[in-house]
Amino acid sequence: MPKKPKKPKKPPIDRKSVRARLERAQTEVRPVCLRRWIPYGDSLDGFVVGVGKRWVALAKLSGRADLDGWTFARLKDIQSVSINPDPDCFDIRALKALDQWPLPSPPLLELDDLTQVVASAERGGSLLSVFDEFSRPDACWIGSVTSLDREALLLHEVDVRGDWMRTRPRAFDTADVTRIEAGGGYERVLHLVAGPRV
Repeated sequence: MPKKPKKPKKPPIDRKSVRARLERAQTEVRPVCLRRWIPYGDSLDGFVVGVGKRWVALAKLSGRADLDGWTFARLKDIQSVSINPDPDCFDIRALKALDQWPLPSPPLLELDDLTQVVASAERGGSLLSVFDEFSRPDACWIGSVTSLDREALLLHEVDVRGDWMRTRPRAFDTADVTRIEAGGGYERVLHLVAGPRV
């Protein structure tokens, strides 16, 4: 009976190298692409605007080569950091042409734990997108955080019609939250349509 081929092993995450590359990209103001260990999880494109003990913040680049809010991702999920070395690359030239350069100042950033990340994301005044990508890499939930402690995050959701849901807030185990996004075009428009939380 033939032997089954061995599954390739993942190389170990070099956390020091990841942090050093993120900090270098922030200092040099270069666009990055973050790839993560999350199966089927999105790669994240943008400019590093903050690095904490457990989270990194990006000014998010959209597929249209413009800025689209903020992305907060867990450091422990990052597999690689690709830095564009060209100070006159297309993304920077596009942002200059769109009058989005230099980068806007991010909200006051504290990135050492999820409570700080949520507080930082909420300072922009928009709804938050919450991701649990290990269980649902293809989905996010958008709304307003009603409660957050060490164990759970409760989110009062807005549905796709722009209505506040009348069900109980959705509960997330804080250990499962892999990413938070805020201030993007979709979150802003959804918030305008939904109005203040009821």
